[in-house]
Order: sequence, then C-alpha cells, then structure tokens
Amino acid sequence: MRVSEKKVLAIDAAIILFFIFLFITSVNLVAAGGDGISTSAELSYELLGDENIVHVTKEVTFTNIDENTRYWQGYYDTYIYYIPDGAEDIRAYDSSNSMEYTKGDGEFYVFNFNEQIWYGDVFKFTVEYDMMVNQNTAVFNIWDNTDSATAKVTMPDGYEVYLNTQNCVIVPLKDSYVIDLDNLGKGVVPITVDLVRHTELNSMTETVKLKEKDVLVTVRYWDGEERWAEHVMDTTSSSLVILEDIWGVAYPAGYDITITESSMEDTGGYGGLNNWSKGILLLHTSRDITLVHELAHYWTESCSFEQLWMDEGYANFYAMKVLEELDPLQATKELDRLSDIGDNERNEGKLSDWSTPSELAPGYAYQTKLNYKRAFLLTYSLYEDVGMDTFRDAGMEFINMDNVDKSDHISIMESISGKELDAIYDQYL
Repeated sequence: MRVSEKKVLAIDAAIILFFIFLFITSVNLVAAGGDGISTSAELSYELLGDENIVHVTKEVTFTNIDENTRYWQGYYDTYIYYIPDGAEDIRAYDSSNSMEYTKGDGEFYVFNFNEQIWYGDVFKFTVEYDMMVNQNTAVFNIWDNTDSATAKVTMPDGYEVYLNTQNCVIVPLKDSYVIDLDNLGKGVVPITVDLVRHTELNSMTETVKLKEKDVLVTVRYWDGEERWAEHVMDTTSSSLVILEDIWGVAYPAGYDITITESSMEDTGGYGGLNNWSKGILLLHTSRDITLVHELAHYWTESCSFEQLWMDEGYANFYAMKVLEELDPLQATKELDRLSDIGDNERNEGKLSDWSTPSELAPGYAYQTKLNYKRAFLLTYSLYEDVGMDTFRDAGMEFINMDNVDKSDHISIMESISGKELDAIYDQYL
C-alpha cells in the first residue's frame, strides 16, 4: 500500500514532538548551593542614625558553571542565601521584577529566580533589608555565603568605629565616612562592626542594702540605652548580695559604685575596667559575666594578691558562681567557653609571669585571652578538688593579709583543705 507524503510528514512531526516532550520532562531542577555554581556579592551597610537602622543592600551575581547542566540537561532556579536573624523588611528583585523567597533553615532563605539559569548563564539580583540598632550604638556582623564578597560600611560623622579586623580602608567624606572591606565569603571569619556615638551621659541610681552598709549604685548610660542600664542595674544589685554570701566577706570597699557605659576605645579593648573608687567602665556589648567579674574585683583587690592569675582567676571564678544562681544556662555556656582550650594551650607559658597590657591590641589579644582562661581553670580546678567551704575560709584569710604571694596561697589552701595540691599548681605555674 502506498503511503502519502503528507502522512509520512505527520508521523515524523509526531516523533519529533514526542522526543521534545521527553527532553523537557527529563530536565532536572537543581537547587542552588553546590559546586556547580560561582557566586559573588557586593555588600553595603549604611547606618541611618536618625532612623535607628542599618540599611543593608546585597548585590549578588550567580553564574551556572555546573558541567552536569551542559547541553540543556538542567538548570538552576533557586539560591539559598544568608540573612541574619533580626532582619526586617526583606525584599529581593532582579533588573525588572521583584523575587519571591521563603524562610529556610536557621539564618538562610531560599530565593526564587524569575528565569531558568542554564549552563553558562549569569543571573544578577539584589537583596535589601534593615537591622534595628540603638540610638547611639550599632553592633552587627558582616558575613556572606557567596564564594567571594566585598563590603562597605557608611555612617555619619561623629561615630567611633571598632572592627575585629585590620583588613580595611577608612575613607573620610564631608559628612560621613566609608569603611571598605574585602576578603569576605565562604570560610572567612565574620567581621564584627561596633559603632558608637558619644553623647551626654544619663544616670540612674539605686541603693543596695548589703550586710554592713548600704551601697549607692549609679549607672551612667548614653541616650536611648535605658534597657542596657536597667539590665546592668538589676545584675549589679543581685550580684553584690550573692558575692557577699559566697565569699563569706561583706562588701570590702569603702565607697559607692559607679558603672559607665563605654566604648572599645574607653576600655582599651577589654570588656570592662575596674578603676576602684572611680568606678567601672563597662563595654556596651559585654556579657553579664564581665560585669560580675569587675564587681568581684572589689573583693580580689582587698586580698592584696601579688600575682595576676590570682586576681583574674578568682574574679572569673566568683563571677561564674554568681551566674550559677542568676542564670544557670548562661553559666553553663560560659563554663564551656572558658574551658575550651587545648592541652598544648593549657601549658603555654607560666601564669606566674603573666601581666596584662594597658590596651588589648591585636598582637596581645590571643595570649591575654588565653591566660584569662588558664587563670580561671587553675582556680576552678582547685575548687573542684577542695570545695567551696575551703575557698570561703581561705578567702577570709587572704582578705586579712597585707600580701598574698604564690607560697602563701599554696600553704593556706593546703592547710585548710588538708590536701596536697602541687599537681594542680604545677600544671599552670
């Protein structure tokens, strides 16, 4: 039977359509985030002081270099991107349209492209959001999960800036200045930006009734930092009462206490500084353990400790004991942090030779922070061996002495506890 040319053409067309259908239905939709993509970003952080926000703009370039998507075997149509907790008014768009997104795991969002990105294609889009900050302080981290990123921070004139990196260029402008950062992206430690605008200090006061005297506590704080001041006041009031109980010694200083909200420049890079009768300078970002540590120094100063490890080790130890009552969960986290050192670090240098620099410059930061941990671990190891009763009895003796050197410390702890403690001391000293 003879088949017409029209019928043959119709069959061929059907076969072609069938294979096209098979090809289309076999295309893989691949979620972005693997080795087959190349990503970069330009990040911009602008502090709008009058609005109490940092406005963030992230311009992302996404390139499909996935060999598995060659020859139209598949495409990308989403990207998993980092947005920090607390971000508000999140919006995304490409050159012509807005983009949809959904919240993923943790601090990651899934952004849906408005087109299919085949092998070799490049897609550019922008993400914007706001981060709320205080009236005169702004602290935030810069981190990005693209392969490489650059960043700049713009803020009005009059702000003091602290960064945990020296890889930056600060450019002063007429009414503002810009910080240019580079070397960001996967595997790079987050950069912390700490911005402070000094204003006239406000004050709140409270009288704390202690065993032998009433102590007037004054908290000095910048405009807009009332919540910070209230928390510091509550923590101070509670901590002083607990410190008297666990030391077994009434508040030993002969003056009231003033705590001043401070910047990194004020504290020389430390979390806090106790200037005795002149008061405590407390970094505005410090955790509770730092505040309690500085309060505990009113007792350690009265002990006339000769070596720094005693002074700092005891201050951290008693701060930890206070936190166990105020906030057990926070105390557990701080204990884990202070105990997190390796065996080699534990034996790195003699604590008996330790002294602290007046400013915690980057070159001193590692060893200084390590020695704070080691001083705490020496003190905590003694506590675990001899118990709190021995610590309380020894503390009373220390406070009544004019000077406590290493041999005094060892002999008093051993005589009260009835134990040989050389193994603990020798590990650190």
